[in-house]
Amino acid sequence: MQVNNERYTVSGQGALSGRPVVFDWQEYIDSTGKPFRHRAKASITVDPELRDHFGIDLSSFIEGSAAADLVYTGLPGNKAEVDVSVDASAARFFIQSFQYDKQPGAKASARLKAHLDNNELRRITNLTAEAPNFKLDKTDIVFRGSGKTTEVDSARISRFVLGETISNANIDFTPSGQMKIVMDGAFLDLRPFLDKEDRGENQVYEDPPTILSISMDQMRSADLETIQYGKIYADIDDQGRFNQLEMDGIAGEGDIYLRYKPNAQGVRTFRLEADDAGAALRAFDVYKSIRGGKLVIYGEPIRGVYDRNLIGVAEITNFRVVDAPALAQLIGAMSLPGIMATLDGEGLSFSKLEAKFDWLYRKRGALLVLKDGRTSGNALGLTFDGVFDNAAQKVDVSGTIIPLSGINKAIGSIPLLGDILTGGTGAVFAATYSMKGDSQEPDISVNPLSVLTPGILRRVLFE
Repeated sequence: MQVNNERYTVSGQGALSGRPVVFDWQEYIDSTGKPFRHRAKASITVDPELRDHFGIDLSSFIEGSAAADLVYTGLPGNKAEVDVSVDASAARFFIQSFQYDKQPGAKASARLKAHLDNNELRRITNLTAEAPNFKLDKTDIVFRGSGKTTEVDSARISRFVLGETISNANIDFTPSGQMKIVMDGAFLDLRPFLDKEDRGENQVYEDPPTILSISMDQMRSADLETIQYGKIYADIDDQGRFNQLEMDGIAGEGDIYLRYKPNAQGVRTFRLEADDAGAALRAFDVYKSIRGGKLVIYGEPIRGVYDRNLIGVAEITNFRVVDAPALAQLIGAMSLPGIMATLDGEGLSFSKLEAKFDWLYRKRGALLVLKDGRTSGNALGLTFDGVFDNAAQKVDVSGTIIPLSGINKAIGSIPLLGDILTGGTGAVFAATYSMKGDSQEPDISVNPLSVLTPGILRRVLFE
């Protein structure tokens, strides 16, 4: 301990709430005209219990202990500033929404300045942080409330880098607890938010109701796919369900237009249009074998205004199918080498695909029921009905496959004789098929037919 005419200083080692601490304390006897009233410097390892002791809850981001150097400066007017430097290498640092997880042992650090008024935390300024594949530039956070009711009011992030994501962000919390996020940047990795991984029926959604407004030059929607000039607006409730979702962007050679929101009558309807159907389906990792085409999907509530289960119709026109293993198995089972060669080459052309659907919301994954599905092209026609269970990753689809070229057309076009041989259908060779089991590699079975009913062929030909 040292004392002179102006101030006294105490330095050494001690304990803070039972934790070892190295400290240095300076205080002016008369602080009038001095740069501070008192200043304390300390080095301490901050563990979860100590954070809890001081009412600092970081459990949503950090597990374990972190070494901290602090400089506490008492200012006139019962104000104070705290400069903090943290080495979080020994801690686990994670951001669940982005599926980011830094394990203990990987280098990580942070710096910030905290501003207190009457011993209450009011602001954090100049917050910066670094960790593997993560960087946070100058960030300011404003708090409201006092004591144990202190909570974040707003945050302004000038720039952050998280994996491929590069963006700024403005975050505001309303008094009701709703979070509003505005992001504007060069790149956003959407994959963590599109992840199909099962949360489980009993897992509670812990995030607050959220309003999102996002504008990005590029968005990573699948491992090898991006959407250009993407804009997203989303209203998510406290159960993690969408009250409203809007998206615009460019996939491949065409625009994407998605709207899920109340119409003029207050009914929440769904509409998706894509001018490049194949690129849009690849972008969202739905199906990789379609090239080109125009996609339109429309759905509306099954039971009422607020029902999240949808009934609707999907349509794709003027597209090609290439490198489609399931379709190749069907064609192979029917011994159609010409059609197989086309599929393996430039692809099979189809004029139209159409299906009615029921989309049933379930927390573990939606159930998609397809009805009256049909597709028609120059070489091949298909009908299909069935179920895709996204929770179980299972498929159960059956239908009819009909070659519409070569001998079928030739025989079917013979006057009178064609009707006798084909039963009036215009086709002789066909098969019923079924696809069951794992959605990635279903079991496919084919049962050849010699004659089709007129109704089936009319469905395929969209008559």
